[in-house]
Amino acid sequence: MSKLETIIEVIKKELLAAIKKQNELINDFGVNINKINIQVELTKNPKFGDFASNVMMTLGLNRTDAMKFAEKVASLLPKNIFSDVQVVNPGFINMFLNPEFNSDTIREILKDEDDWGKFHSKKTFYNIEFVSANPTGLLHIGHARNAAIGDTLCRVWECYGIKVNREYYINDGGNQIEKLGMSTLVRYKQVCGLNDQLPEDAYHGLEIVDIANQIKNKVKEQYLNANYDKDKILEKAVADYFKSYAKDYLLTVIKQTLTNFGVHMDIWFSETQIYEKKLIDSALDILHSNIYQKDNATWLKTTNLGDDKDRVLIKSDGSYTYFAPDIAYHNIKLSRGYDKCFNIWGSDHKSYADRMKIAIQLLGYPKDSLEILIMQMVRLVKNGEEFKMSKRSGNSLTLQDLLDTIGKDAARWYLISQSISTHLEIDVDKATHKSNDNPLYYVQYAHARINQLLQKGNLNKIRNFNLLTTPTERTLINLLHYYKHTIQIVATTYEVHKMTLYLSNLAKAFHHFYANNMIIDPTNLSLSSQRLHLAKAIKQIIKNGLDIIGITAVDKM
Repeated sequence: MSKLETIIEVIKKELLAAIKKQNELINDFGVNINKINIQVELTKNPKFGDFASNVMMTLGLNRTDAMKFAEKVASLLPKNIFSDVQVVNPGFINMFLNPEFNSDTIREILKDEDDWGKFHSKKTFYNIEFVSANPTGLLHIGHARNAAIGDTLCRVWECYGIKVNREYYINDGGNQIEKLGMSTLVRYKQVCGLNDQLPEDAYHGLEIVDIANQIKNKVKEQYLNANYDKDKILEKAVADYFKSYAKDYLLTVIKQTLTNFGVHMDIWFSETQIYEKKLIDSALDILHSNIYQKDNATWLKTTNLGDDKDRVLIKSDGSYTYFAPDIAYHNIKLSRGYDKCFNIWGSDHKSYADRMKIAIQLLGYPKDSLEILIMQMVRLVKNGEEFKMSKRSGNSLTLQDLLDTIGKDAARWYLISQSISTHLEIDVDKATHKSNDNPLYYVQYAHARINQLLQKGNLNKIRNFNLLTTPTERTLINLLHYYKHTIQIVATTYEVHKMTLYLSNLAKAFHHFYANNMIIDPTNLSLSSQRLHLAKAIKQIIKNGLDIIGITAVDKM
């Protein structure tokens, strides 16, 4: 098998080659070879083969003909890949892999080690923006899921041979930063001893108090007489100082929290650049044919591409809506020449995502040049109730609180363990419990258990693994084959939860193997050596998979 191919691709290629040789199928039955959709699945029970396909049942044939052509296809599949091929009513093709073919895969894993499963460069370049929390407070648990999904997806893409830029959009050009400056000033006055009241719509997080104390220690009472007007707007010099100080402080905390979570960003893009460089004007110039004036406001004709109503870009008072700078920002990203740009947004942005995809088309980009993944919310539970233990506010659970409670590895595992389209609950007790009920513990324990086995056993250099023929051993080998396919599936469907599912299945199969077989058997050194090498290959794949998720593969538990 070529290192450029997955096991599924190899089998599909051989099936298609065999089908193409069936002239009767093509001429008499009018089967269009170019439209055949070959599906290959890992079998649930190896007694029915290692992999199976129902391709003959998808060609519109009756049962008799499906069986007839399935037998012909089976007879043409190469013996160096398949030791046996069986056809089962009403046309299933069950394929048994050649032991030597399996041996090649085990040898490759042991030789390539950390590099096994990595694809060659595809000369493809993606950009993904994720997290991008406003620098007005700490990262909370919702941002945690966003960060885990985004970073894992990047790691999968890089393994798949795709270059990635991770980007964080700093929303520092709007009213929220004005409010941050005002909130910090009020807190500053309070820590200086004044009885100033924090407005209800201000930022009430205790991190603002920390910032205020730092400012007090730095400038003493220099700004004690500063104030804000009836619209809660600070005079410019004061506003610039408090906004800048608070934003820089919170960005530093955000960056450190992401580092603690194992996430780094390649680009930190500030919204203020959009205004300083007049990039909104540049975007509006491109959109001019789809812009019109109504009620003293500037509108974008989004209904031209299916929106339920047109959208305002510039309000009647001359100020921009959120939509305008967002369009300019996406124009900047797309103009850099990426093959595709991605955003990960919360479920409350679903309609806004549709609107943004319309805007980039109006800018002249293909619809599929922007992919927006919508993520459902997450909460922490304990004893069946929502777990709120934030040290900062007692309300919103922060990402750092999550790390302090269950640890980085557990947080990253559980945050990607379910489809992003489903609401997620993380059970604190389960996530921290060292038992087989905790899937992360179960996977890490498999890695540690194999490590202990390898210290006890004798790993003589061997070439063939022809003794590994039991259903349990074949299941494990098939799962090793399936690793690269899992990488490909996640890289192309963005379903990162399939990485944890794969690792859980591999660990489960190994623990079953360990419980029912004597891996180190002094009376059969050849079999023991082959089983130990198989275990070492499994350990390597567990490590590689955990690395992609950003989790430590422990050697001892």
